[in-house]
Amino acid sequence: MISEAEKTAEKLQASAREEGDAALARLKASREALLKLERDLRARADAIRDDIEDVQESVEKEWVEAETAFQAFLKAAQDQADSIHDVVVARAKAQRQSWEDARKAMREQVTHTVDKARGEFDAAIKRVSDEAEKFQTRIGDAKDAGDESWTAVKAGLADARAVHDRTIQKIKDAFSKLL
Repeated sequence: MISEAEKTAEKLQASAREEGDAALARLKASREALLKLERDLRARADAIRDDIEDVQESVEKEWVEAETAFQAFLKAAQDQADSIHDVVVARAKAQRQSWEDARKAMREQVTHTVDKARGEFDAAIKRVSDEAEKFQTRIGDAKDAGDESWTAVKAGLADARAVHDRTIQKIKDAFSKLL
């Protein structure tokens, strides 16, 4: 989109050229902001993934301890089948509830993170679109701005929207892999 705007800016008259260059500079700044948001989101996803791995390792270590203690309890109560049955059933229910709670909490966290990233990205795209519309209006005021300029601006906006859609899909895909 920026390269098309640069090509079009070269064809503008002097007064429109100054405005076009200023808008182009703002467009480049917006691009940098969007790239930073993407890098931040990736870093957050990596940090979440690392945290999940750390927690999972701790849970596995603690689970070995809990399982050893449980087996010792079963051995001590081996002569009382009813008691053992009740304990095993209670254990299975507690384990299932724990897994469901953990899954629900993780899903909520991922959903919140994706929604926040989507909002930030949509706001950035809106700023770029608003600036492009202002630029387009200014170009419209210039008498010599031809259909080629309009086509380039419209194509740039369509490209920005396509990038937005692809980015949102990539965000969704990345977080769905965490689940």
